[in-house]
Amino acid sequence: MDIEDLHRVVVQGFASLNDKIDSGLASVNDKIDSGLASVNDKIDSGLTSVNDKIDSGLASVNDKIDSGLASVNDRFDKVDAEFGRVKDALMEHGRQLKDIRAALDRKVDRDELEARH
Repeated sequence: MDIEDLHRVVVQGFASLNDKIDSGLASVNDKIDSGLASVNDKIDSGLTSVNDKIDSGLASVNDKIDSGLASVNDRFDKVDAEFGRVKDALMEHGRQLKDIRAALDRKVDRDELEARH
């Protein structure tokens, strides 16, 4: 075997070795891509599950807040009604006091008239 033949064998060996390395790297890349896709799918699924739980929890909190606000509104309605009754009673009391003052003024005037006569 002469040097050219030896050179050709070495070049062919390197070419074969390069092909095997390229094939091996492509296989490794495919496995990495497949693994990353699987990890991404698991992350997406986990995030979807977390989002669903958060949404459910927020809906429950919103329901409780709405219920609490409805209860507060009912209490305010009762307070408004009570204030209405108190206002009516105060107005009536004010009218009665005005009537009493007017009666007392008339009585004083009558007493003064009787004292003069």
